[in-house]
Amino acid sequence: MKSCSEVVSLLVEYLEGQLPPHTHARLEQHLSRCPACVAHVRSYQSTLSLLHSIREQDLPDELRLSLRAFLDREGNN
Repeated sequence: MKSCSEVVSLLVEYLEGQLPPHTHARLEQHLSRCPACVAHVRSYQSTLSLLHSIREQDLPDELRLSLRAFLDREGNN
C-alpha cells in the first residue's frame, strides 16, 4: 500500500475477504506498520457489528422512515 487512503478505499473488500491475495498481503503489511489504519479498521468493524445488532423495530420512527426512504432511493439508482 502506498498510503492510508488506499487502505480506506479497500476496507470493505478487505473485511469481506474479497481482495486478491497480493492486494490482501500488501494491505496486511501496511497494517503491520500503521497503528492509525489499524484503529480505523477496528472502528469500522465495531460500527458494522453494532449496526448488525440493531433491529429495525428498535429505531425511532423518524430515523427508521428516513433510512427506509434513503435505501429506497439508492436501490433505484
